[in-house]
Formats: sequence, structure tokens, C-alpha cells
Amino acid sequence: MNEIISDIDNDLDVIFGEYRDTNAVQDFVASVRSVNFTGTLYIGYPVLTVDDERIEFDAVLISRNRGVIVFDLYSFDGGAQGTPQAIASAVAARQEQQFAALYNKLNSFGELRKNRKLIVDITTASIHPIADVFIQQDDAILLGPSRMDELPMVEQQDLLSDEQLEHLNAAIQRISNLRPKKKREDVVKSDSKGSMIKEIEKQIANLDLWQKRGSIEYVNGPQRIRGLAGSGKTVVLALKAAYLHVKRPDWHIVVTFNTRSLYQQFEALVNRFVFSQINDEPDWSKISIMHAWGGSERDGVYSSATSLLGIQYRDFGSAARQFGYDNAFDGACKEALTALGDREIETYDMLLVDEAQDLPASFFQLSYRLLKQPKRIVWAYDDLQNLGDVHMPSADELFGSGTNGEPLVVLRNMTDQPQQDIVLPRCYRNPPWTLATAHGLGFGVKRDQFAQIFDDLSLWKRLGYRPRVGTLEFDQQVDIERDPHSFPAFFGDLLAPTDSLVTATHSDQKAQYQWVVEQIRSLITEDELEHTDILIVLPNVRTSKSSGARILKALQEAGLQGHIPGQTSSRDAVYRKGSIAVTHIYRAKGNEAPAVFVVDAEFCEGTHGIKKRRNILFTAITRSRGWTYITGVGAGMEKITAEIDAIRRDNFSLKFHYPTREIARELAVTRDTALPEELGQDDFDDVRLALQKVKNASWEQLPLDLREQLKEVHGGGQ
Repeated sequence: MNEIISDIDNDLDVIFGEYRDTNAVQDFVASVRSVNFTGTLYIGYPVLTVDDERIEFDAVLISRNRGVIVFDLYSFDGGAQGTPQAIASAVAARQEQQFAALYNKLNSFGELRKNRKLIVDITTASIHPIADVFIQQDDAILLGPSRMDELPMVEQQDLLSDEQLEHLNAAIQRISNLRPKKKREDVVKSDSKGSMIKEIEKQIANLDLWQKRGSIEYVNGPQRIRGLAGSGKTVVLALKAAYLHVKRPDWHIVVTFNTRSLYQQFEALVNRFVFSQINDEPDWSKISIMHAWGGSERDGVYSSATSLLGIQYRDFGSAARQFGYDNAFDGACKEALTALGDREIETYDMLLVDEAQDLPASFFQLSYRLLKQPKRIVWAYDDLQNLGDVHMPSADELFGSGTNGEPLVVLRNMTDQPQQDIVLPRCYRNPPWTLATAHGLGFGVKRDQFAQIFDDLSLWKRLGYRPRVGTLEFDQQVDIERDPHSFPAFFGDLLAPTDSLVTATHSDQKAQYQWVVEQIRSLITEDELEHTDILIVLPNVRTSKSSGARILKALQEAGLQGHIPGQTSSRDAVYRKGSIAVTHIYRAKGNEAPAVFVVDAEFCEGTHGIKKRRNILFTAITRSRGWTYITGVGAGMEKITAEIDAIRRDNFSLKFHYPTREIARELAVTRDTALPEELGQDDFDDVRLALQKVKNASWEQLPLDLREQLKEVHGGGQ
């Protein structure tokens, strides 16, 4: 994490939370910059409690050479005329209240104490509009903008270390429990995988510079947060929702998403983050975790809109029959927009949207109409989550234009103002060698023929790569590697490619499943991982039900419990205590685990639908936060293993001859909608017959298990 601290150590990084007086804040920030303070300046942040009273902070500086300074911007005696001679009692009381709240918070962190004292002093100061005011009365300070540099300095010999700065920022950000960490009390071996993942989770506990801005920075209107998969967008959204719920408890805030399994994650994160601020649970009547579609079991954004409008709600079956399988949700949202007409149904104060890349523009246009002015919507977009998703829709494309033809939403980033478009450039999910291997396989750079390739060379930089030697050009030998700024250093410190990326080829499926079970048994009994640390992913959706059943049987015979989410357990939660999750690729999407087994991986090599197959392989591998096991049967798996070995020999850089611009255009990465299975004509006839039967039946007539499978594959509501 030291490289993160150095990003802010020689400059002043200002993080704009929610605040009430724009002019006062802008003048204050300018005065702080004028005296060359360094560190991180939080505006309108944090919110803490003392004796059940909520304490809002106007500004807090965390600095290596200034320590912690709390600034009170609004409570000076504004009614007094002329230069003040003393600090008003109300101003001193406000400073004392803020000091007590922050002291109690910092004192709860053992890393910030030494001999029962805090490792750093907390200074409190109120800002007065008269420039040359400076009054110190006991521990309270009242000063004007031109006297800012007279605030205390940390003694040179006591300058804060990198580690102390990390702990201070973690405490201020309230994210010592950023992820819902497991206690891992059974971890006793210093070299076990359980010990390694425990350390990784500990390292991730501090937000980096960009995550910090994304989670705290508040725009009184639309805001986009984008980044690679695994860059922390879900956590950032949950922290932002919790912060604003505490800051503005009267607002009705909605968090929404596409993948149902995120219910559990968002509810846990928001509950944890709210409790860490006010020692109380969220008011769930004011903050709602809602699926984008929704259904009869739980409200969603779309289903709630139809209820408010008094129009027909379409479940997935009805929408698919009316608008087509691929356009079901888009069609349902467009139908609701048509019924809405020129009306506004301003219901929510704020909407935070995760997985924006998986939702149609019509959903955003409907959501916009559901929001009160000033249209506070934050959407998180997984940039290049799938190799086919190279186009990121603009705000204009998502929200459209008003009656005057002007775009409804325009994103601008301006100096010393809250950022409307925030990029998270670091991937915390995957070790860099694992991600490079996933990309190498996804593109097929070591195959006899590419599976696909970018015809826009700039996309490689967006993906987090840089030339290791030479340049990146068409029709040239290239050598590209993960940019060191695109991943945290702790992966290389804690893991090794030889142990964390494993392949195995077997003679038949039975032997493969036995091997997988033995590896899992060792991970649990020897390497101190838990059942919920392990995810088995099946790339072939068509055969996943039968393959999953055989894997469950093999686990059971070895004395291990397993489950198939949505089939033998709830579809809203992937992981279950004491049980191994076995799932097909579509349900695995959006989830992650320390150890991932990609089973029957030979499916991802073939002559038909190779783009789709390699996209599946890429997605499956990138579910892993630590250890990846790629296993399969026969010649297809041997080919995949040979590709991985070739990438490994190149030290996990991607070395290959880039095709010409013309060939690259033919191989261009696109949204490949072909079925993942290798289908013959008879298979297509079967599919047509089955679809016709489904179309002729009502949703209620379909068997329950078929309804569940249709919901799973679609990823939407009923």
C-alpha cells in the first residue's frame, strides 16, 4: 500500500463529500492550497456519533507533517461585528464535540495507540471570514484564511510513518472492515493458503486514492464510476450509499443491480458500513436494496415503477414472448416509458446502479424519471468486463435528450470540484499473472488461430497493459505486460504463479472430478481455507446440471458438502456455510472466490463459436482472487494447457505477432451472441421445438424448475 500513500504525500488530495455551502468550501480549499498543505483533505466527511448524537464534520485533514486537523467551517459567531477578541462558547463547544467524536473513533483502533495515547495529536480549528484572525483559547483555535500556516506541525522526529498514515486514513474512511471479512480463527499455519488470503484481505482494507474518491465524493446530480472488473465498484457503491444514508437520513436511497446474488452482498455491506458510523443499523424504510427488474417475491426498480404507474408488470416469460428473449427487459422498460409519456414520477432521492454494463438504456431512462431533482444517479460500469464489451455507452446514449434536444446528462470533471466521472484503474480481484493468462486465452494469442483481437490498439491501455519492449503496432511482433499501476503489490509478495495457477488434464470425467475433490479436501484440511472460499465453475451451461450432480456426488463420497445455487439452494445467494458452491458460468458471473476450479474446461476449445467459448473461459478464470485450477479432459484440454504453458514461459507477458489492421477488423472483438454450445442441425431443431412449446405456454404453466432455469440464464426478474 506504500505506493498509494506516496500518491498523496507530496500534494494535497481533496475528496469532496456532501456539503451545504459551495462558496464557503471553495474559499476554504483555496486557502488550504495556498499554504501548501499536503495529505488528504476530506470535505463533508466523516459522520460519527457521540452519545447517540450524529456529528457531521465539515473538513478533516490527514497529513504526514500536520497530523489530524479538524476544520469547523460554519459555526463561528457570524453575528459579531469586527475582529473577534475571544472564541465564542458555542464555537469552542462545537470543536470539543468534534474532537471527542473523532478521538473516540481513532482510539478504537489499536494500531493508532501507543502507551494508551493516540500516536497523533488532533487539532481543531474554526474558520473565520476575516483573513488575519488568529485566536487560541485552551485547545480551541479560531483563524482566518491568511493565518492557516500557523496551525501546528508534527515534530520532525515524530513524523508519521507510511503505516501510520495508512491506519489513519483507514480509520477516517471507516473501512477497517471494507470487505465482510471472515474471522478465520482456525488459521494457525503461517504458510497456509488460509493465512495468505487472510493477509490479502487485510491489505485490501484501505481504499486506494481512486476508490476513496469514488466512495466519498458526492455530486449533487449524475455521476459515473467505471473501472476494470475487480476494481472495487460494488464496495464503493455500498460505502457511498451508507455514507449518504447517514448524512441525509430523510432521503429515500435505492441501490440496484442486475445479478440477484448481489442482494446478500449489498445488504451485508450497507449494514456494516452504516453501523461503523453510527453504531446502529440502517433505516431500511429509507434505504432499499432492489433488483433492477424485481418480481412477485421482492420489489425491483422496474416492478415498482409499473405499480406506481398502474400499468401491467411483465415477468420475464411475458416479456420474452412479447419482445424476444434477448430484448425482454429492454422491451418491458420501453413499454413502461411509453405508458409514462410526459409524466414524471419523482419517487427516489438517489439511485445507485451497479452492473450498469448489463442493463439497457431504457432502464436508465426509466430510472431518471423516477428520481427527484437534481436527479442524483450514480452508475458503476465494469469496463471491458467481458472481452466483447469494448463499447462503453456515453451518458447521452444511456439517458437520451430533453425536449430541447440537449443531452439530459453531461459529465464533466473540473479542478477542485466533485468529480462526475471517476475511473478506478486497479484490479484487486485477480493476481496479475492470472489476469494476463485469462486475456491470453480469451484472445487466443497462443492458438494456431486467434479467437478474437482488438482492432483498436488503445483498448490495451484501457485494459491495463503496456509494451514491455518495443511498441504496440499492427503487423508487428508485440510484447505487452500488465502495467504495475494496474494491480497492488501484495499479490507478488504473497502468491507465486507456480502455486496459484494450476492445470490438469485427465483421461475421463470421473478421474477429473476425483482430482478436483482431492484438491478441495487438501485446501480445507491442510491449507486452512473454508468451504465458502471455493467456487466450482462449469463452462458448459447445457451440461452443467448433469455435471453438477456428478460433482456433488463425488464431494459427498469424500465427506464434503456441496450445493448448486438456484437448484439445490437459494438462487439469491451463491455461497453457503459448510458447503462448496458448484455453478454454471452465468451464475458465477459477478461473484468471486479465493480458490476457483474451472471444470470441464475442454469445452472452451473447439472449431465452432470460439469467441463465445473463450469469453466464457476468461470470465471463469477471472472469478479467482488467489488460486485458479483449470482442469479438463482430452485433446481440447491439452491444447488449452499448451497455451497456458506458452504464456507462462513468456513470464506472463503476452508475446505474439499482431495481425494486420485488416485482419484485426475481421477478428474484432464483438458482442458474440452465438450459443455457447457446439450445436448441430438436430440440436437446433430441438431448440426450436422447445422454444415453441415455451412460447405457447403461460408462465404459470411452465414447470417450476424450468422457470428457475430461465430466470438464471437471463439473470433478470421473473
